[in-house]
Amino acid sequence: MTILTPKGYSPARKARSEEPAPPVEPAPQPSAEASQPGPAQAQAGRPQQQIRLAFPPQTIGVNCPNCGTPYPAQVFSVVDVGQDPVLKSLLLSGQLNVAVCPRCGAGGPLTSPLLYHDPEHNFLGVFVPQQIPVNEQQKIIGDLSKRLMNGLPQEARRGYMLTPTQFLSFQSLLEAVLEHQGVTREMLDKQRRQIQLIEQTMIALQDLEGLKLLVRERDADMDDEFFSLLSMLTDSSANAGDMDGARQLVELRERLIELTTWGQGVQKQRAAVAQLRADMREVDLVDLVVAADDERVVDALVLAGRPLVNYAFFQELTNRVDAAQQRGDAAEASRLTALREHILQFSQRLDEAQRAAMQQYSALLGEILSADDIEQAVAERAPYIDQNFLSVVSANLQEAEKRNATAAVHRLQKVWDAAVTMINQSSPPEVQLVNQLLLAEYPAETRKLLAENRDLVTADFIEALSELAEQMEAEGAPDMAVRLRQVRSQAQLMR
Repeated sequence: MTILTPKGYSPARKARSEEPAPPVEPAPQPSAEASQPGPAQAQAGRPQQQIRLAFPPQTIGVNCPNCGTPYPAQVFSVVDVGQDPVLKSLLLSGQLNVAVCPRCGAGGPLTSPLLYHDPEHNFLGVFVPQQIPVNEQQKIIGDLSKRLMNGLPQEARRGYMLTPTQFLSFQSLLEAVLEHQGVTREMLDKQRRQIQLIEQTMIALQDLEGLKLLVRERDADMDDEFFSLLSMLTDSSANAGDMDGARQLVELRERLIELTTWGQGVQKQRAAVAQLRADMREVDLVDLVVAADDERVVDALVLAGRPLVNYAFFQELTNRVDAAQQRGDAAEASRLTALREHILQFSQRLDEAQRAAMQQYSALLGEILSADDIEQAVAERAPYIDQNFLSVVSANLQEAEKRNATAAVHRLQKVWDAAVTMINQSSPPEVQLVNQLLLAEYPAETRKLLAENRDLVTADFIEALSELAEQMEAEGAPDMAVRLRQVRSQAQLMR
């Protein structure tokens, strides 16, 4: 089972005692400019270690500035990356303290006080919104600093913590954090130029000749970093419920892939992955990777064909190395040896990353299962509930069913239901419909869902299904890609 969610996180979590909540601060609101519309063995009933963030978020009430709907949101007011390192990636990726209305999809970053501590660099910075009166600002800074100090062992407290550096804007705090990560002012300036270039290409999107001219002039600037930034902006728009903006950015990316030098490499990857078939054998995949003339193409094939990258695959590749040596082709033997080593290392990195992520999600599942109120536990851990988490829950459900562990099945099902409900409530209507279609029986139930949601079945929705099918195929989920294409065919008949 697959639920389409915004990009998730793999938190490196540590056991900590939960700190008392600080004094209630002024309730933050979404900023106006951002308000556009192997399975874990945890079982129920067994005592488990309670794993918590050192400085967990508060649940606050937010009123949507677009439709007026009140809804809860998670807000972090203290971030200590020494104890909670996962929060650094959330902050830098723009996913910390973000709210999205479950009704209309409008949302964005919350304007709220934030104390950031990086003990490795002896850095303590604080941002308090300027609309808060000065006397209240100092009280908030004092309360947050006290909360940090109380959450640290005596030997970890330092003098610099008594005088946190105050930043007048959240962006200036973020830039200071980035500097400690080795991101220089020059790098930030380059990113700003890339954002300006994205804006220029967006304007030129409706004028193909003008876009071609811009690409010829700036082709060298449209590199890995440029397209990574473009993808990040697309994800941010989708996560904030701005589906029109996300679609425009996807359209821009596809057009630039057609026109840029960088895009030529992507086209090669797509062409290679398109050759994969459901009935392929290991030897067929070896044929494709041996014929590839670009490491990025090899990586794409390995990622999409992961189930075939096994002992038989490497044995076939080794046989070809031996054959080249036997016929005296030293250059080909050397090339194939290097290719085998590259694929082996790439596969090991993928396996290690997957194992680490699954361990973290399994720990998260154990934490939720040990809670008295599962729905509340899921809600409190909203930033970590994503597709990977649901995969772990699904695997545990299957394992528990095999063992006839009725109590475990019951609690795991409650976790699944609570997580899916929460994801759907915070997702745009189009994403909710795709999730429902993926969980429904094909073809009768999917046809009924499409008919009931005919107003959402637009040309853009149908195109999104095609793009999503390509994404699933590239990520090594051919069965999901087939289902999406089947649903797309049904949707086209309703147009």
